[in-house]
Amino acid sequence: MAEEKKKSGLQKDISSIFAGLEDIDNGRAEKPRVPPEKVPAPSVPGASHSGPVPPLPASKLNDSPTSSSPSITVSESLISSGSFPKRRNTFIGLDIGSSSIKLIQLYPVSEGWEIGGYAIQEFQTGGTGKGFGESEHFARRLKELFASAGIPRSGVICSLRGDQVSTSLIQLARMPKGELASASRLEAGRRVTFNIEKALLQNIAVEKDPARPGGKLNYIITVANREIVSTILGFLREAGLQAVALLPIPFAWKDFVQDLVGIDASTSVAVVDIGAVRTQVCIYKGDRLHFSREFETGGRHITEAIIQAGQTFGVTTTISWAEAEEIKKSVDLLQADSMQTVKENLSASQVAGMARPVLEKIVQESKRSLEYYRQLYREEEVSQVYLCGGGALLPGFEKFFRQKLRPPVEIIGLLDRVKLHSSISSDEEIRRVLPRLARAAALSMSRSWEVNFIPPLDKILQNILRRRMLILIPIIALFAISFLFYRSKAALIPHQEGIVNAKRKQLDSYQLDLAPYQVLSGLKKQLSAREKVGLYSSLRQPNWKGILKEFSRITPPSIVLSEIISMEGEGLQQILCTGRVLQREASLHSGVTQFIVQVENSPFFKDVEKISEDIDGGTFSFSCTLIY
Repeated sequence: MAEEKKKSGLQKDISSIFAGLEDIDNGRAEKPRVPPEKVPAPSVPGASHSGPVPPLPASKLNDSPTSSSPSITVSESLISSGSFPKRRNTFIGLDIGSSSIKLIQLYPVSEGWEIGGYAIQEFQTGGTGKGFGESEHFARRLKELFASAGIPRSGVICSLRGDQVSTSLIQLARMPKGELASASRLEAGRRVTFNIEKALLQNIAVEKDPARPGGKLNYIITVANREIVSTILGFLREAGLQAVALLPIPFAWKDFVQDLVGIDASTSVAVVDIGAVRTQVCIYKGDRLHFSREFETGGRHITEAIIQAGQTFGVTTTISWAEAEEIKKSVDLLQADSMQTVKENLSASQVAGMARPVLEKIVQESKRSLEYYRQLYREEEVSQVYLCGGGALLPGFEKFFRQKLRPPVEIIGLLDRVKLHSSISSDEEIRRVLPRLARAAALSMSRSWEVNFIPPLDKILQNILRRRMLILIPIIALFAISFLFYRSKAALIPHQEGIVNAKRKQLDSYQLDLAPYQVLSGLKKQLSAREKVGLYSSLRQPNWKGILKEFSRITPPSIVLSEIISMEGEGLQQILCTGRVLQREASLHSGVTQFIVQVENSPFFKDVEKISEDIDGGTFSFSCTLIY
C-alpha cells in the first residue's frame, strides 16, 4: 500500500505541473490526416511562390525513384541562385522538409551578414503524408542538388524536425541530476508517439532559480528518435557532406533573432513557423529559448480542405494536389469573392468556407501559445511576432494574424544587416522566397549550440575535418614520437652489440675449460655400460627353446599366439603374450580359457595375470612369470 501511494504521489506531482493553467496539447496525439483516396497524383509540377522555375535536367528527371517508394513522384522544380563562395568558418544551413529541401549560405562580413547562395528543391509528394526524407533515394537526390547548384562540400548544419522530434516546455521541481533525467523522460513520453526509452533526450533549464520558494523550474526538453538521427546522419555521409551540427529548429532561431533582430535581454519575441505539416511557436528572451510548442496544422491541411471543397459543393469537381496548391497560393481564402471561380463551377467562397477553419485554427493556436507563455512567465509580454515558412506567404494570412494577435506581426524578410553576394542576380527573387528559407538561414547563422544531436565521436571527427590544419597536429606528433623512439633505440644498438660479443667470448672460454669434463663424462658412460653387460652376462638366462616348445604343446588349435614380449623384472623374467582366436565359443569353454589354464598348470610359467579378452575383436593378452 505504501508503494502504491508513493507511485500515485509521483504521478500527481508530474501531472500537475501545469496546475492553474489552461491545458495545451502539442498536437502529437492526433492521428495523421489521410487525403481522400479519389485524389489523383499530380502529373505536372506545382508552381512555386516565385513563379516559373527552371526544371532539373532530363537525366535527373528520368532517374526517378522506383516503385519501392511510391510516395515520391517525378514532379520536381529547382530554385537556386548564387555562387556559394568559399569563406572561412562558413556553414550551409540545410532544412529538410516533408516535400522540399531548402539550403542557404550565410557568412559574417564587416557590416553584418552576407548571403552567398541559396537553393530550394521541391518534390511533389502528392499529399501522401510521407516526406521525401523517408525515401531511400534521398541521399542521391541531395548529392545531385549540391552538384547542380554548384555548392562546395563545406560544413552543413542540418535541421532536426518532424514527427520523430519534439521540443516542449516542461515544469519540474528542483531535483538531483539523475532524477531529473528520469522525470524528463517520463514527461516527454506523454508528448511523443515513438518509444521514449530508446530516444535521445536533452534538457536545458530556462531559469537558474524558481520564481518563488518551492516553485518549479521551467525546462526546455528535446527528445528525438534515435533511428531518425542515425538515418539523417547516414544520408549526409552518403551524400559526401560534413554534418557539423544536427539542431532542432527551436534552438536554431535564437542566434537569428539576436543578431538580425537585435533584441536585448529584457525583450521577448516569438517566431511562428508555419510548415507543411505542423506549426511551431518559439519564444525567445535575449539569447535564451523560453518557450516552444508545436501543433499539427499546416499547409498540407489547407490543401486537403481545398480538395475536399471540390468534392462537397455542387457538382463534384476533381481537384488534383498540384491544382489545390496553386489555388492556395493565388487565392485569398480569408476574403474570397463568391463571384470568382477557381475551377469549373466551384467558387472561391466555397473553397474558402472549407479552408478558413484551418487558417483560423493556426492563428488561434498561435494566440493560445502566446497567452500560455504570458501566464507561465508572470505577465511576460511578447513584443514582436515573426512569421516564416511557406504558410506565411498565403495571400491575406499576415493581415489576418495582425487582426487576431495583440503584438505586432510581420513576415521575416531581407533585413538591412543582410547583404547579397554579387553572384545573386535578382534582389526581388530572394525577397519572395526568404520566408521559406528562414529556417535554413537560422541554421546557417548558428554558432553556439546548446543542443546538438550529433554523437560525441562524430563531433570530434567533424571538428578535425572542418579545421584541416588540426589534422597536421597528430601527424607531426606521431612523426616526432616515432623519430624519438628510433633515436633512443638506435643509441642502444651499439652498446647491446658490445655486450653480446663479450658474452660470446666468455662462452667460448668456458667451453675450452669444460672440454676435459666432457671427456670424463663420456668415459663414465662407457664404464657404466660395461658394468651392465657384465651383470647381464652373469645372470641365469631362460631356456627359450624349452619355453617355446611348451607353448607349442599347450596352445589349442583354435588359438594363434601372435606375439611374446620379454619384460625384465627384479631378478625375474616376465613375458607378455598376445594372440587371437580363430573359433569363438562360450567363455567357459573357449580356447582362450583352456589355453590360460594350461599355462597356469605348466612347470615353465607361474603368476598368470592381467588377462584381457576382446570377444568382439577375437583378441586376448596376458602376462606371466617364467620359471627357470
